[in-house]
Amino acid sequence: MASHLLGMVVEGPDDARTVPGLVDRVVEGAVPVLKGKLGRARSFCGLDANAPFVMWSAIHQYPVPRRHGHFGGKPGLEDARTAVLALRCFVARNPQPEAVVLVRDSDGKEAERRQGLEQARQDFAWPFEVLLGVAHPMRECWVLAGFVPESKREETSLAALRKELGFDPTARSHELDASSKTAKKSPKRVLDRLTGDDDEREARCWTEPTLGHLRQRGHGNGLAAFLDEVEARLVPIFSDAGTGDDAGAGLGPPQPCAPEGDEASAKVPSRS
Repeated sequence: MASHLLGMVVEGPDDARTVPGLVDRVVEGAVPVLKGKLGRARSFCGLDANAPFVMWSAIHQYPVPRRHGHFGGKPGLEDARTAVLALRCFVARNPQPEAVVLVRDSDGKEAERRQGLEQARQDFAWPFEVLLGVAHPMRECWVLAGFVPESKREETSLAALRKELGFDPTARSHELDASSKTAKKSPKRVLDRLTGDDDEREARCWTEPTLGHLRQRGHGNGLAAFLDEVEARLVPIFSDAGTGDDAGAGLGPPQPCAPEGDEASAKVPSRS
C-alpha cells in the first residue's frame, strides 16, 4: 500500500496525538477502503530524522532563508513569517512530504493567527498541499467538542461544570479562556476534570463521536474548519493516488533539513 508522507507542525506532543487522529477520521470516512489500514497508508514527519512532528517553538533553529517584506502588499500577521519558514524547511526536506499540516492554538488571537497562516499558504506555489488549523482558544477545546459522558461519574462532573461556568463547555468550548491553566474557564482544567487526565479517555473524544457531532460542536473553536480542510485538501491525495504495495517503496527514512547552500536548500523559495 502506498505510504503518503505528511509534514506536521504543532504546539507539542499532545497536539501530535490529536491531529493525526482527526485526520484519520476524515480520510477513513471519505475513503472507506482505508479503514483500519491508514497506519500503512500514511506517516507523519517533522524536520529531524524519524521525528513525527516539529513544534512551532523549534522552527527558527533551522537554516533556511527567512521571510522579509510584505505579503501581497500587506504586513505579515501573527505567525505568517514562522509558517513560511516552516514550509520552506519542508521544501528542503528529503523526502519531501505530499502535504504539510499547520495547526496552531489561537491563544485568543483567532482571526489574526488564521489570517497569518493563510498569508503563508498563499505566499508561494508550494510543491505540496498546505492544511491549516487554528484551535480556539487551544487544542483541548477540540477534545472537549467530542466529549460525551460514558458514566454516571462523568455525567455528574459535566453537570457540575455547567453550573460552575454557566454554560456547557463541551458545546461551547470556544467560550473558555486559555490565559491561565488554573483559571475557572481554563480548557485544560475543564478537560482534566472530565477525563481525569487520562490519555486514553481523551483519545476516545476524537475517535468515537461521529464526524457530524465533531463538526457541530466544533464550529466556534476551529475544529469544523480544520475537518473541512482535511476533506478538501488531503482526501484527494488518498482517493486519487495508487494504493499498490510498492507504490511507496521509494520513500526513504526522514532526513534533517539541509543546511543553507547545499543542493537541497537551493530548492527553498527565497522570495522576500
